[in-house]
Amino acid sequence: MTQRYPFYDLKKFTWITNLVSIIPGTLCIVGIIHGIGTWQALAVMDALSPLTALPDDVSARLLIDTHVREAQVVSTLVLVLFYTYWVYFSARNMLVLFEKHTASTWQSIKLFFGLFAQLHKITRLIDSMRYQSIPPGHEHEPVKWLLPVWSLSLVSANVCKLTAVYLMVDALSVADFRSVALWAFAAYVLYLIFYAVTARITFEVVWLQNLSHEHRRTVLTQTSIDSSF
Repeated sequence: MTQRYPFYDLKKFTWITNLVSIIPGTLCIVGIIHGIGTWQALAVMDALSPLTALPDDVSARLLIDTHVREAQVVSTLVLVLFYTYWVYFSARNMLVLFEKHTASTWQSIKLFFGLFAQLHKITRLIDSMRYQSIPPGHEHEPVKWLLPVWSLSLVSANVCKLTAVYLMVDALSVADFRSVALWAFAAYVLYLIFYAVTARITFEVVWLQNLSHEHRRTVLTQTSIDSSF
């Protein structure tokens, strides 16, 4: 008998993944709040003052800001691992629902690395999951603006983060660090948008996949009953 891939209900793991996103999300909020305090401390200082001549308390605040940014980056990378797992099993569920593939190690490896090859098309991949997972006859219309906001927030957040890191390397004065802070603030806000929209999309895909799975089971059961008569 041919072995098929099992359908995985990703609801529990989706909750876990999005709970993990609370960590970098909280660090973004901490970074914004603490960064505003640092900005206020720098606002009363001469813009041309060198960072090496800052008072000890202000230097300590700058160091904390740096540690918060680093922790947010690391926690986001950990979150990406969870999202990678989620995307893989969501894509595998699509095979279960709409295609016929024999379960095998080779097929799993092919699917996994195939996702990496489609990273430049990740928005299209997620969008297809949202639309193709809608069971027949179910009245659900995915919100069209979610995917553009999702991809733009991710790309823009990374651009802002990299710009802040680049500027920080050459930051020598108070004015230089203010520029770094502005880019960091923008990155924090954009990451928060990305985390929120990702949670919305992942729960939507899981909900639709579960509906499609139940619809498929119902159809197969009815077909089996009809064929027995």
